[in-house]
Amino acid sequence: MTARLKKIIFPLLSFLCAAALAAPASAQEGAGWKLQGDLDAMLGQYFFNGSAGSVNGYANADAQLLRGLSSDWGFYLDGRATYTGFKQVNELAGGGTLFQQSMDYGLGAKWVKRWDDGWSLKPRVGVRAQLFRETKDEDWGKGLYDYWRCEAGLVWEHKTRAGDDIPWTWQLSYDLYYTHYPHFQSLTTQFNTEQASPNPGARILDTVSNQFAWRNEYDLPDFVSASILYSISFISFTDQKIVQSQGQFLGTNRADTYQSLSLGASKRFNDWQILGRVRPVAGLGFTISDLMSNQNSFDADPARLKFIGAYYDYWEARLSPSLTTTFLARKTVLRASMDLAARSYTGRLAQNADGGYKGAKLRQYSEGATLEFTQPIWRRLDLKLRAAWSNVSANTAYEKTYQYNYHDYNYFAGVGWIF
Repeated sequence: MTARLKKIIFPLLSFLCAAALAAPASAQEGAGWKLQGDLDAMLGQYFFNGSAGSVNGYANADAQLLRGLSSDWGFYLDGRATYTGFKQVNELAGGGTLFQQSMDYGLGAKWVKRWDDGWSLKPRVGVRAQLFRETKDEDWGKGLYDYWRCEAGLVWEHKTRAGDDIPWTWQLSYDLYYTHYPHFQSLTTQFNTEQASPNPGARILDTVSNQFAWRNEYDLPDFVSASILYSISFISFTDQKIVQSQGQFLGTNRADTYQSLSLGASKRFNDWQILGRVRPVAGLGFTISDLMSNQNSFDADPARLKFIGAYYDYWEARLSPSLTTTFLARKTVLRASMDLAARSYTGRLAQNADGGYKGAKLRQYSEGATLEFTQPIWRRLDLKLRAAWSNVSANTAYEKTYQYNYHDYNYFAGVGWIF
């Protein structure tokens, strides 16, 4: 194991140990405290655009400390930490940006109040920090796209029935987010505008978001479950000014609206009477979403001088089928899944490799497949294997600002522990 990976896994293990020690002695005496969570630690290799990366790792830790105050009151504290050691393209500033590694930390607290007839109220608060390394020699905590986020939310839930025999749970939720990028202060990296442009704003990626969501879950006959989720987010940029057709900036700040509708279903089929019985579960998810923004783009390159309105607006459709098979005799779980997506920008134009604009709007397509294997090896310790492949393509060849075309695959092996 490399020294770098040890530096990542050790804090994750320390986090779990600290969570366990934080539970008072009464937790061991069954006085209402309960500690639960899981830890994954894996090693593997990735291949990005045909080039092989060095052996690296993935690690994830989740822990929850629960406390029941009465039959209808309770709360829990939760913490999570994730290290991803392989190349990945994340969308953080309006397009795909390539990173070498990332770390994600979060802490939160939730209260639960229950009433008769299935009603409950769940307020929560939390903080999150995510760190990115664009190059291997970049120090952690110095990344241009590092951010931290404060979160607060409220869920109103009702467990009831649709008709006489269909359990139905619905949730209405509201979440408030404040996101701050401490190292990102330049508008030129996002819009290719000249440094002399007046009043572009300073903290141009900082946002305040208000999100509303409506979720329904149904347990249907014959081992079928279904879900519907609609969410809408109103995103206010605290210091990003709108660029106009002459490349100057207005006094109005950028504001986005993002909404999505997700439909999901799963079906557990009758056991296959082979290999000591195999239990298959098929799943299918479909999501359609769109982003609407009042922000534009002005390309100040003298060879182009191009204004593009509604630069960030797009719609996207995503289809995600899966099949999970559990070999009951050995408790082996094998899961295969796919992810297919198409995104269409309504304002952004496709470009040639030299930056020249085409007449067509930008279109991006992605497809991916994942294969996961889990085998219990001792008590709550599992052996885990994972392989993934993805390909993203677009009708544009200019990628100095964002990454639009790439393919990658990776494989990892390790252990998972549930406590």
